[in-house]
Amino acid sequence: MTRPSPQSSGFRKLGTVGAASKETGSLKGTRTSLHSTLQQTSTGIQSLDLLLGNGINLSSSLLIQEQDRGEYSPVFARHFISEGITHGHTVVCIGERVASWLDNLPKPIEQNTDAQTQDEDSLKIAWRYKRKIQTRFSHSYDMSQQRPSEDISNCRIFTNSDPSYDDLYIFIESAVHDNEDNVVRIVLDRPMFPVADEAAFLRFHYNLRKLSAKKNVVTLCLYPVRTMSDSLSFYLTQLYNYVLSVESLPRDKKSIFKDYHGILHLVKVANMCTFTMPLHDMTDRFFKVQRKKFIIEKMHLPPDLSETVSRSSNSPSANCASSKGIDF
Repeated sequence: MTRPSPQSSGFRKLGTVGAASKETGSLKGTRTSLHSTLQQTSTGIQSLDLLLGNGINLSSSLLIQEQDRGEYSPVFARHFISEGITHGHTVVCIGERVASWLDNLPKPIEQNTDAQTQDEDSLKIAWRYKRKIQTRFSHSYDMSQQRPSEDISNCRIFTNSDPSYDDLYIFIESAVHDNEDNVVRIVLDRPMFPVADEAAFLRFHYNLRKLSAKKNVVTLCLYPVRTMSDSLSFYLTQLYNYVLSVESLPRDKKSIFKDYHGILHLVKVANMCTFTMPLHDMTDRFFKVQRKKFIIEKMHLPPDLSETVSRSSNSPSANCASSKGIDF
């Protein structure tokens, strides 16, 4: 009996099947989700990726609800756009403020610059590690530095001054079909707002979700929910896979929130194509905008590090300890 060739064997070493695609994904800037077989991409904020399940799935959408004047919600959009530019994705921008965002995108932080300046012969041993750094999934960004203008060549901006919902959808659809072999990031900044026709408004977002479900598309949408009706806000939440609510905090030096700039409410995280339930912590997070970093974290009260604890002499424990006789 002839032995089967290695190519026809049904047994393979564990970890070799799809190892490359699991690490980097079949598309640039993607990788396979830990909870499903879907491909994920980064939002541009590493702490937000961890909060959403290590990234945002392709063919999904993220809604950011602005609870106030929308002071910090553009920070999420700028990181989202800059991450797409870093990976070479096609970025479609629609809204009044997107032009100013493209002029003020954060610049990626170059890591391991000291190792790159060394002699190439000393890096031959760590060639695998060097390649992994160059193709990493997510990046850190310096908010104090701007990206050069030539980096936004793959960005498409909607310039129609008097658009309709059909014009917006046709523009997005053409950009998606022209870049089927690449990831398309769609950024919607309050399109067609204030809402005059709620039925047409919901129909546009419903058609956009159908288009995204069939393509390699991720959508980020920003809306001020306080000016919407409760029913419109509810239906819009149902049409998006991830929903975050951003609320800014007052700048009060005496407040316990003085070190933070806002609160991030995790409203909805949808489970897509999975039999397991990812354990998402739905508690609120606090974020702070630093000069070179955008941080999302839980707020913890500072520990009491004092060596002595002052107690009142009139406390029940003190009186009980000092009493010599007890009457029953």
